[in-house]
Amino acid sequence: MFEVMDNRINLIIDNEIVGYIIYDEEKDCIVGSYIYVNPEKRGKGLSSKLIQKFVELSKEKKKKILPTCPVIKQVLESLYKDVLYDNLNK
Repeated sequence: MFEVMDNRINLIIDNEIVGYIIYDEEKDCIVGSYIYVNPEKRGKGLSSKLIQKFVELSKEKKKKILPTCPVIKQVLESLYKDVLYDNLNK
């Protein structure tokens, strides 16, 4: 289950927050600054699920994502190029 809060998306399993993404919403984009998954839960695809939820949120808000976190950036460049914010042409 996901819990979307101001500037944070939590991934909750068995009533425990096992991972989250921290973001900032700017005027024309959403800045993805940090992703975390509990060490004992890593290797199960949870970061991918968090990023997928983050992409859904960006589409709901009709804003592109500017990833400052290297992990978020790598996944977006591989799988979700359509939501990447092109700050070079702004």
